[in-house]
Amino acid sequence: MKPRTPKREQFLLDVFVTAIENYGYGFFVTEQYVWDVPAAQAYAVIADKQDESRRWRVDIDTMATGLRVIRTAKQITQGGETYRVNADGQRLYFGGPAREAVVAADRSNGDEGDIDVIGALAVLECALFGRVVYP
Repeated sequence: MKPRTPKREQFLLDVFVTAIENYGYGFFVTEQYVWDVPAAQAYAVIADKQDESRRWRVDIDTMATGLRVIRTAKQITQGGETYRVNADGQRLYFGGPAREAVVAADRSNGDEGDIDVIGALAVLECALFGRVVYP
């Protein structure tokens, strides 16, 4: 992986913080959270609200993975319906203007588009599960 610019690291940190500080919208509880360090050292340990034995350590690399899943999702039409699928052919469940805003923000490191809490949680879920799982 090529080194990230400081602007890219800050963008990924912003997406990470938005996902973790979700004010109850997310599918998880936060067990550990370190954000006031250099971006590459920030991390959180999260657990599924329904099954706290399911835990993940997430960081800016996690967010970069989720953005890549969203960015590279292919559009298909099947049964008269058009939607996006991940690399494994699973339906992404994240599209339309919300996806377009995330892709624009990803492309420009936040100078264009927007990533709100719903978008940041979609990025996190796409990183962990390859698609949006929790409505």
